[in-house]
Amino acid sequence: MAEKRGSCFFRLLKTLLLLIVLIIVLAVAMVLLAVGDPVSYPAPKFDARDTSTVANIITRLARSLVDKEGRVVETAVLKLSRNEVQTLLNAMIRDDRENAPETVPYAVIWEGGKIRLFFSGSLKFGKAANLFAELTPFVDDGQLTIVPGSGSIGKLPMSQRIMNKIARFVEKDAMSREKVRTALSAFKRIEPGDDGTLVLMFDPRDVNTVVRILRSAGKDPSAPDDEDDEDDGEDYDDGEDEPEEEDAEDYL
Repeated sequence: MAEKRGSCFFRLLKTLLLLIVLIIVLAVAMVLLAVGDPVSYPAPKFDARDTSTVANIITRLARSLVDKEGRVVETAVLKLSRNEVQTLLNAMIRDDRENAPETVPYAVIWEGGKIRLFFSGSLKFGKAANLFAELTPFVDDGQLTIVPGSGSIGKLPMSQRIMNKIARFVEKDAMSREKVRTALSAFKRIEPGDDGTLVLMFDPRDVNTVVRILRSAGKDPSAPDDEDDEDDGEDYDDGEDEPEEEDAEDYL
């Protein structure tokens, strides 16, 4: 009887040891899949083409304020191309300091109606945890909502629970930035459109705010500030009263 108990004990011990070994091997395998070499990306910088891109957006914005009959619309709708969205994203996240680094451990790319977020977090021994996440942005009355998609850490796919946490973190971080809050507050709604576009909807009475936001995105940060920018005669008429139909031409 004692020998039988001893045999059962050793079999149980062997099983436990085997499980421990398997857990260790699995943990090591997961670490190897999740960890890789550090990755750096070109830092978003102002490009001379940004000014012309934004100028084109503003021109189309003015046209969106009236319908075919020349009447001021209730809600202006402006659809941005992939390149235009990327230009505005770069303007929101770029570091305009003179000593800003040339490379950064992150990239924010607009593709297929989603934000593709890449981040390389440095670890010890010259390795990094390289994170990828797809996020779909929506804005309602200035409030940002992020819908999570797929994601991974290295070669390991991330669970929906982790993706939800990433989405909430991005929402909180974005809304904590004054530049982002100011930009989003001017819009009734922002949502992905067809063919990788982004659709902006806003009240025509807020057009001056939208134009100033766009001008800021297309302005060379190294250029001197123009204190008279708001009084240069190019602003749109955004009086307190609802614009009348016969005054619609003032918006063009």
